[in-house]
Amino acid sequence: MSLAAAGYPDFVVHDGINRTGALVRADQPWGDAQLAELYDAFVFEGDLPLYLELAGGQGQRVLEIACGSGRVLVPLARAGFDVVGIDISPHMLALAQAKLDAVPSARARLMQTDMRDFRLDRVDFDLAICAVKSFAYLTEPDDQRRCLQAILTHLRPGGVLAIDFMHPLPDWVAAPVGSMRDDLLQRVPDRGYTLSRVESVVSTDLARQVRIIRSAYELIDDDGSIRAKHFVEWPYRWTYRFEAEHLLERAGFRVEAVYGGYQREPFTATSTAMIFVGRKSATRP
Repeated sequence: MSLAAAGYPDFVVHDGINRTGALVRADQPWGDAQLAELYDAFVFEGDLPLYLELAGGQGQRVLEIACGSGRVLVPLARAGFDVVGIDISPHMLALAQAKLDAVPSARARLMQTDMRDFRLDRVDFDLAICAVKSFAYLTEPDDQRRCLQAILTHLRPGGVLAIDFMHPLPDWVAAPVGSMRDDLLQRVPDRGYTLSRVESVVSTDLARQVRIIRSAYELIDDDGSIRAKHFVEWPYRWTYRFEAEHLLERAGFRVEAVYGGYQREPFTATSTAMIFVGRKSATRP
């Protein structure tokens, strides 16, 4: 979806990013070099055991969709898996490559491409992963279907997709314009600052299931002074449980499990995550 379609008619954007001073408006935040540098400051590893376990049960060949800075991809490579990661952001891929360069034994390859239309030179992956709600960057149903079909094409018969959705709880969907959430606060010792991220609601389109989110990043020195501040506005499409199941089945996956958390917790009305595990048919058409 273009930024104009997302509600930014005053901007002409050719590369998916528009910057006016400290404000970035983008189809997704990590195409901006300054914001990409902040991604790894917020440490999250809660989903890694699940993906490592799935890879161990499926086989050596793993494809990660929207691999970003390598948060999931690099641990998989360290564990000995043969990994390919795709992402649209050259800045995030540069961060991932720097990490891989520090792992001489890694069997990993990165490719800059759009997750809606990627074509790789192999179609025998055992496992595909789409982590941390990255699928929400696809704001049009046709884009979602194209992405899932591309993933299916690159899996071997019997291959598995693990995809992480946010569970859109009613309170989240109903949050009014201007409401704020103190999202993350992290001391970053190696960079000498504390990083804060606060998210606010710019707009919500219930008919399209798209929210424009504004993330405010502050880099704060130990004396309390603000070293830098960045704002990014970007569209996020939420997906409901049975909608996601229908999308996966329509693309050709058989849904085997829906988890409410990364320890394979049952999915319930109060779960904050929806992790789907879908399998490609074991027989060729």
